[in-house]
Amino acid sequence: MFTPDEIRQITFEKVMRGYRPEDVESFMEKVADEFEALENEKKDLEEKLYVLAEKVEQYKSEEESIKITLINAQRLGESIVSDARVKAENVIREATIKKNDIISSAYAEIEGTEETLNRLKREVSEFKRNVLSLYKSHIESLSGLPEEKKEEQAVQPVAEESAEAEETTDVQVVEEVAAEEAVQQDASEKFRNISSLFEE
Repeated sequence: MFTPDEIRQITFEKVMRGYRPEDVESFMEKVADEFEALENEKKDLEEKLYVLAEKVEQYKSEEESIKITLINAQRLGESIVSDARVKAENVIREATIKKNDIISSAYAEIEGTEETLNRLKREVSEFKRNVLSLYKSHIESLSGLPEEKKEEQAVQPVAEESAEAEETTDVQVVEEVAAEEAVQQDASEKFRNISSLFEE
């Protein structure tokens, strides 16, 4: 293939009745210029093609890198989801265990409280029975006490003094009987009041 300089240096033998040398040289110059322009364009295209080839290789390399990154991101996402699922299951399991423990503890505390309440009720009933029995026995003991005997007064020789003494004795007996009945009635009233305090 000729270069533009080689085309410019080509000479032709001069003969009679041939082409005019000026026209031939002008044409050869134009051909050389066109050839040079085509050669320069070829070089530009080759450079651009080389650049494009490098870009293609770069894109291919980046494509592989992007693929690897996407694969790694996908694996990482799956790992995160799996870990989160495991942690959620652990949290739910621990919460369930704590809930069951709290419920069991509450039931045990309720049973203990009920047992304590029943025991206290039994103790109160027993105390009430003991107090009522004790109070009743005291009342019976008080009721069984003998009445105070009055000393018999000597018979007065004088009739008036004897009559006055008999009248005084009768009044005292009536007063003592009334006082004893009042004491017994007061004791019974107190017994009923105390009994009502222990009624459930």
